Amino acid sequence: MEVRKKTRLVVAFFTTFFTAMLAAPFASGNMLLDRMIVYFEPGNQPRQDIRVTNVSDDNLFLQTEIYKVVNPGAENEERIRITNPDDMKLLATPQKSIVAPRGRRTVRLVNLETPKDTEDVYRITFRPVTGDVEANQNAIQLLIAYQALIFVRPENPVYEVTAKRDGNKVTFTNKGNSNVILRNGEQCSGAEQEGDCVEITSGGRIYAGQSLTLDLPGKGELVRFGMFDGTREQRQEFSL
Repeated sequence: MEVRKKTRLVVAFFTTFFTAMLAAPFASGNMLLDRMIVYFEPGNQPRQDIRVTNVSDDNLFLQTEIYKVVNPGAENEERIRITNPDDMKLLATPQKSIVAPRGRRTVRLVNLETPKDTEDVYRITFRPVTGDVEANQNAIQLLIAYQALIFVRPENPVYEVTAKRDGNKVTFTNKGNSNVILRNGEQCSGAEQEGDCVEITSGGRIYAGQSLTLDLPGKGELVRFGMFDGTREQRQEFSL
């Protein structure tokens, strides 16, 4: 009797998004997430949901993993997977599930503790797990995992950003206890000269206690940015 061996090659891709400006749902080859960034605000419900849609014609075997981000935004940033139940301050349930073809599954996030001083940052991995491949020939499966960015705000969240110029660069430092995104920037010659401004095309997120250095496109002594805290955007001016 001839025995035919089946060989399976699994190729896994892992993608992480760092920007809060991603507002639309994101789809991989096998799943779609309706949210990539979640904020837990003080005084609000400690529960939030992320809906996962299986966009393939096969069962999606899904696993979630929770990582605590230590020193977010710094050169020595670490992502530590939380597996000990005693250390879990953020839950994602179910941890393992099967999503039917073209079906949906809700993953519930539950915050168990509000930080006292500085916001907590987590990343939750949504990882497809391979199942059996029924084939009489070699097969390739492409698995793409995604990470959602989770912020748990302290009791009195606030960002406090200062700016310091050095030649054609400017460094913004966040002395607050919560992150903020700098976007929609411009450099102007003066507060009254609204028409004499140059767009600043770069920007980014500044975590609490961290800094962000950007190139300046012009010589003006005034910089304006939209400061987005996850809920609303406020315009702020910096004199250089």
